[in-house]
Amino acid sequence: GGPGAFPPIEVKTITLEARPVPQSTEYLATIESLRSTTVQPQIEGLVRQILVKAGQQVRGGEPIVQIDPDRQEANVSATKSERAAREADLELATQQLERTRKLHAAGAVSSADLDQAETPFKNATAQLAVVQSQIRESELELQYYRVTAPTTGIVGDIPIRVGDRVTPATIITTIISP
Repeated sequence: GGPGAFPPIEVKTITLEARPVPQSTEYLATIESLRSTTVQPQIEGLVRQILVKAGQQVRGGEPIVQIDPDRQEANVSATKSERAAREADLELATQQLERTRKLHAAGAVSSADLDQAETPFKNATAQLAVVQSQIRESELELQYYRVTAPTTGIVGDIPIRVGDRVTPATIITTIISP
């Protein structure tokens, strides 16, 4: 080169030889059984007790987790108290209706008075039926506070701890069927 040219670069050469190339790659993954069932609660609440351990064999219907049922138990008790009040209303309406029927049969009251006595009786009967339905619903929901194994199998990892708040979206564990 001319003025200001770079000096020549030294070049090294190597001889290539055939060698096996390793064919491996590392991946991060989670393996799940095709026969696993995800367990989630049907209600929201605080985990009071975990009744199983990861790797433990369970049968379908066996309790896995106990969620704090205190609020729901109070709800059931309050609804039962409401039932007692509705039963008293129905008893009073029944007595009044019977009196009015006797008076109507004797000709002492009109048919309109008899009709008016039937209305509170029908209302009290309907209200009692509603409260009894609410009690059945509350007692059914109370069963959801004990989460049970849906199938027989082995308990997988349990990512929750006592004191955690769970919702129906929370995965409690998986049960791997044999």
